[in-house]
Amino acid sequence: MSITALPSQTIRLLGSTQVLITPLSVVKELVDNSIDAHASSVFIEISANTLDTIQVRDNGHGVHPDDRAMVCRRYCTSKIREFDDLRGIGGKSLGFRGEALASVAECGGGLNIITRVEGEAVATGLGFARNGEVVV
Repeated sequence: MSITALPSQTIRLLGSTQVLITPLSVVKELVDNSIDAHASSVFIEISANTLDTIQVRDNGHGVHPDDRAMVCRRYCTSKIREFDDLRGIGGKSLGFRGEALASVAECGGGLNIITRVEGEAVATGLGFARNGEVVV
């Protein structure tokens, strides 16, 4: 399923206002994303001050090229389309609200993502501004 914006009614029902405020919560969300991407190995690198670098590398399926511009936008997700979809998601996904990467970008002043899907010869690096927009 591709990444799309959730309807405003679903956003209100989910109460999607959580912001990641600690390095631990950032790492947890990034590892959750790795697991949801079916990664079998995950590497975590954190700078001594836990602020300069928080990097999670995995061998998951990556972000499809059509979805890359949406990964850091609030309330955009590939896991659900509306509130009722939550009935079938239990145990299948660790994250579904479309908040984690948007929150990391906002709190961290931006975010860099390097991703590659099967069939791509090389990975693509993307920079995101605080507002979730791709920065060239």
